[in-house]
Amino acid sequence: MDPIITSALTAFVTASATKGMNAPMQTLDDLWYLAFGDISQLANMKRAKNEINTAQYKDSILRKTLEIKPENLQEPPMSIVGPALEASKYYIEEEELREMFANVIAASMDKTKSGDVHHSFVEIIKQLSPRDAHNISLFKNRSAYPVVKYILQNKMDKKFIVIAPLVFLSNFVDGIIDEKDSASISNLIRLGLLEHSIDTLTSVEEYAFYEKESYLDSLISGYDKEVDEVVTRRNSLSVTPLGNLFMKVCL
Repeated sequence: MDPIITSALTAFVTASATKGMNAPMQTLDDLWYLAFGDISQLANMKRAKNEINTAQYKDSILRKTLEIKPENLQEPPMSIVGPALEASKYYIEEEELREMFANVIAASMDKTKSGDVHHSFVEIIKQLSPRDAHNISLFKNRSAYPVVKYILQNKMDKKFIVIAPLVFLSNFVDGIIDEKDSASISNLIRLGLLEHSIDTLTSVEEYAFYEKESYLDSLISGYDKEVDEVVTRRNSLSVTPLGNLFMKVCL
């Protein structure tokens, strides 16, 4: 590497560290040396962990490949396996996403599944978080889920403002609504895996949790209950054709 660049970076890190940026700049320093040279203790530990994750990833691909019948085994299309391997090295620490890449690679080597492997799958996985991976996996068991929109409506003139446009419950055990799920579902919709509809599910009981008085009261906190009320608009989420194909291959 050009010694001028190395010296400049070293000077930058040293100067920054003296200005209260020790932790983030040390991380940058370690990552730099991990990629280009002298391995510090922290970088060495990261490398060891990375090697374990990489070995697990390789074993996962191998196991999935061995499950393919010999007569169905084929050379994987480079347009699929190349981008998948390249992208997956940046997600090697996140098991849920790593397994998705492994499934794509294995499916591309199976004559009975390769036709289902869409070229967009690699790019889609790159844009998922572990929470996104969890939420899309919920749709393997059922094709649609209830979601709601909360509006704050004036009791007199019925004018309203939207206070929560998309609310989804992913934690059915604890029954906790997390705002991060709203962002996650929005991302899955953006990627074309899910579709948001104003249609409601057949069973109104599906919406019971969203309409608990205690929860609605928490939403109206800070507003005048004599004037305003929270109204629930029942909607639904369903899987798109692309989403079904994605789950078939990647999950």
